[in-house]
Amino acid sequence: MKASKLLKIIQKDLKDYPIDYLRNKVTDERYKDPLTKKLAKYNSGVYDDIYATEIIDDFDIKDNVIKNMRSDIGYYFDTYAGGDEQTKRFTENISLFLALIDKKPLHPYSEDKSDDVYYFNGDYYCKGRIKYIHDKRSLCKYCICKNVGFSGLF
Repeated sequence: MKASKLLKIIQKDLKDYPIDYLRNKVTDERYKDPLTKKLAKYNSGVYDDIYATEIIDDFDIKDNVIKNMRSDIGYYFDTYAGGDEQTKRFTENISLFLALIDKKPLHPYSEDKSDDVYYFNGDYYCKGRIKYIHDKRSLCKYCICKNVGFSGLF
């Protein structure tokens, strides 16, 4: 499948998602957990990027990669997350966009090497990837991040 076709499918799937709910989590005082706020900010920004993206140099994405990624996300939700179908579809679509089109990490990142996921010298790194890549049907295999070496953990 062409990346431009996948992008159109993602845009169509997300058109009715209540993104304002997610945006409001960033400033809503009822959400105390900083990780919740960080994820809400990152994911709502990705949502905006999905609609702002225009693919100039189209490229192919293997259908089986898309199918496998969708299946692995389904497995993750069924095993760990539960939740509603709308949240699952949102997560699936932003993950497909990040991993296969935008080539960015599936998790929020910064340029601070003390964070779990960070950008440094043109590459993305994840401190947890070396551990979680071995989980059954891990989404890490789709993520652009590189493993952090032992010395990079300190």
